[in-house]
Amino acid sequence: MDEINEYGDTFDFNKDLVLKTCLVLCDFPDIAFKVDNFNASNMRKIEEEWDNIANAIRTTVELLASFGFNYKTLTANYVVIPVAYYLYKKGIPKNYVESSAYRNERDQIKKFVLISLIKQIFGGQPDSVLRPIREIIKGSPDAFPLDSIKADLRVSNKNYKFDEEEIGDLLYTKYGGKYAFSLLSLLYPSLDYRNTFHQDHIFPRSLISSKTKLRKKGIPEDKIQFYLDNYDYIGNLQLLEGVPNQEKSDAEFEKWLSKEYPQPQDKADYMKKHYIPDGVSLTLDNF
Repeated sequence: MDEINEYGDTFDFNKDLVLKTCLVLCDFPDIAFKVDNFNASNMRKIEEEWDNIANAIRTTVELLASFGFNYKTLTANYVVIPVAYYLYKKGIPKNYVESSAYRNERDQIKKFVLISLIKQIFGGQPDSVLRPIREIIKGSPDAFPLDSIKADLRVSNKNYKFDEEEIGDLLYTKYGGKYAFSLLSLLYPSLDYRNTFHQDHIFPRSLISSKTKLRKKGIPEDKIQFYLDNYDYIGNLQLLEGVPNQEKSDAEFEKWLSKEYPQPQDKADYMKKHYIPDGVSLTLDNF
């Protein structure tokens, strides 16, 4: 436990997670966290499999760290268990976190983790989700079965599909909120999260978070409340590496963008990457 908590930017795993992982990976029918499940025969099997179990957990946590997660952003530790189970069944390939041979699998696992966190799949009674997901993974040893999990998971109020209402609700995810990093990670699948990325306000918070500053910038009185209500939501957030974010600082977005990307193609590429619409005014009065 101490070892895996030191991975990446550190985590906050406890002994309960390790013990629950043992029950799931050893394929015991009953995975409830109770004393009866740690009887002599079960403990013998856990001991026999311990090296493989530990390696599966280590590799999973290393993978999560490479996705940019840490103790703040990994909002449900039990998401580790299905990934560890898959790697355990796969034989825990060497260099799994880095090898190009597993890039597509890693992408599927990352999407599974992100959706699990955003939809709070492991909240409430996680055993009711862990068991069916284990069965789906057991039937797919050669590739991580995200599509099958999305299609076949049948648990009350738990699924991996988003409807329009849920997507609308996600737009009210706030800066620094529990799920902001996971949601932004879904929007930026190709970033190398071994680097440090900041949640950046596209229109700087310092310019639009007070009535006084907005009035000085000439924003009409009837628009000011909209700015105050919406500057912290996901629509005004992007992921930027630490240094560019510090350089951007409090600059007005349109001026910063023109200075940083003077070439039209570079500017167009930046806007596409950050989902900023083309052909609209990017000045402060069009927030």
